[in-house]
Parts: sequence; structure tokens; C-alpha cells
Amino acid sequence: MIKTGHLGRYELLALVVILAIADIFLNFPQQLVRMGGSAGWMIPLVSMGICLIVWMLIGPVLARQRTGNLLFLARSRFGRWGTGAASLLVALFLVLDTANTVRMFTETVITEILPRSPISFVIAPLMVVLVYYAYTGIEGLSRVALVLTPWLLIAITLLLAFNGNWMNLDYILPLWGRGVPALLFSGGIVTGIFTNILLLAIFASLLRNPADSLKIGFWSILIVGLVYSIVTLVFLLVFPSEAAVRVPIPLYQLGRLIYVGRFFQRLEAGFAFFWIAAAVIKIAVSLWTSSYLIASVFRMPVNRPLVFPIALIVYSLSFVPQSFTETLELNMNYRLRWGWIIVIGLPMLLLLWMRDRTRKEGKGDESDSPQTS
Repeated sequence: MIKTGHLGRYELLALVVILAIADIFLNFPQQLVRMGGSAGWMIPLVSMGICLIVWMLIGPVLARQRTGNLLFLARSRFGRWGTGAASLLVALFLVLDTANTVRMFTETVITEILPRSPISFVIAPLMVVLVYYAYTGIEGLSRVALVLTPWLLIAITLLLAFNGNWMNLDYILPLWGRGVPALLFSGGIVTGIFTNILLLAIFASLLRNPADSLKIGFWSILIVGLVYSIVTLVFLLVFPSEAAVRVPIPLYQLGRLIYVGRFFQRLEAGFAFFWIAAAVIKIAVSLWTSSYLIASVFRMPVNRPLVFPIALIVYSLSFVPQSFTETLELNMNYRLRWGWIIVIGLPMLLLLWMRDRTRKEGKGDESDSPQTS
């Protein structure tokens, strides 16, 4: 098993939260409005409820174990090959998600900040920074996340509050949007944004006290769900749903709308710092985690040599979409709609199989034990 340092509970909480909410700076609020209309802000709340139920099943299993993460524990039940396949599947998901995030981030920078720059001019220096941060390891990234997360949440709160003069309650009517069944269905799909569950299933064993993972899971799910819901709600209060679906980068547009007097307006440049920092941490953690999983499958003593090759693959994959529109469609049709299979479905499937095998082995032991009269 690859040797890594230990993580503090607050560091891991900050890390998984920032990993899950980094997408809020891209087009996810717009996609929620496309799915739920004027009630798009309720979808993350439905997803949050589902994820809390899932974590009530997964969390106690991780909290009781001190020897490994969920994938490591599954090895004793399914063997090396079954667990290796699951680990590679998660790594593939993270690589594809990272490539999509890199392209989304780059297109956003080009559209809003550097409109005449070629894509490679933005992606190349970004990848250099990402590789450097990924090489520092999960401990260094978690400490940076601990420092950044409170300021990031404060910045989001201020950005939303400064748009108070543009809000109109009529914009969130009809209250249930496209209907309760549509909200429940969309809420089940959007559970894929709660990547904090997947990361906790991998990193729980790195805690000094693995029992803390249970509380970290509940708190992170609540924070992520509320952040997505509140940001989407404010977005809908400022833009009616018909206009909101045509705003690709909602938070950046909200920053441009800020007007609190003549000398206090257009503050999107200040918020861009937090947006870029969150994106860097998210992508660097995904790179490190992918290398960690692949190295674990092939029993490598360290995972750092894999960081650069994986970054090169991510760099190449980020050029696959032909345009910003195609990137948005890929994000909507695959990442948002089917991400739940890996984020929620795979950990639940592993857990159910583990419990089923344990139950069968327990019955087998009872039948094989000698009976005394």
C-alpha cells in the first residue's frame, strides 16, 4: 500500500468541500435551471437528502475501519482483480472529469478574461501549475484547501449579497417549476455533483482518527448541498429561468452585475482569484487521486511518477471538444447526468456486495461448526 501522511479532520473537510463546490463557478447553476426551471434551486436539496441517506449506509463502515479505504476493504471480499477494476474505473472517471473541467475552465477564461488568447496559451501554464501542486501531495493540498475554503465561502456570500438590489421573487414562480416528479428525478441524477462522498471513501483511512470520517461526510454533504442550492436560488432571483438558461457562467455574470454606488461595481475581477484557486485545487486533487488509484492497482511503492503522464493525458483529452458549446453539452449529457453511477452507485454497490458476502460467509461458518448435544 502506498505510504502517505495523515490528514486532519478539518483539512479533509475543507478539501472535499472545495472539490465538490468548485464546479459552482462554471455552468452547473445554469444546468440546474435547465433541468428544473424556476425550481432548479430545489434540485440540490433533493440530491442532498439522497446523499445523506447513502452516507448513513457507507459512513459507519468506513468509520469502523482503521486499515484502509472502501476499495482496500473490498479487496478482501472480491480479490485483487475485482477491486483493481473498480479502482481503474474511478481513476478513468476522474481523468475524464478533470479533462472536461480543464477545458471548461480554459474556455471560461478565454470568454470572460482573455478573449483573443488561443486555448493552448491558457492550458499549458495551467497544467504546469497543476502538476506542481499534485506533486506536493494530498497533505499540502489539504492545508491549502483549509486556508482557502473559509475565504471562498465568504467571497461567494458577498457576491450573492451584493446582487440583492437585482432580485425579484416573481422569478422563482411557479414554485415547483416543472413539477415534483421532475424535481425528484433530477435530484437523483444530480447526486453526481457530490464528489465529496467518493473522495471520503478513498481518503477516510488517511485521517488520524478514521471515525471522524462519519461527521466529515455529513457536514460536507450539508455544506455542498446548501451552497449549490443558495447560489442557484440567487441566480434565479436575478435572472428569470428563460434568461438564466442562456447564461453559461452564472457566478461570473453575477459579479459583473454588482453595483453598490459609483465606486463599488463590476467586482468580477476580485472574485476571479477565488474561482481560479478553487479550480486549481480541484484539478490537482483529481490528478493526485487518479495517480494514487492506478499506483495502488499495480502495487507501485509511490504514485508521483504517474502524475506527469496522467497530466499529459488530461491535456490531450481537453482538446477533444471542438468548441465551447460542445464542451457544455458533454458536461451536461455525461458528467451531470451519469456521474452518479461512479460517485454514488459504485460505493453503494461495493458496500452491498461486501455485506452480502459477509452474511453468506457467516451462515457458512455456522453450518460447518460442529454441533454438541
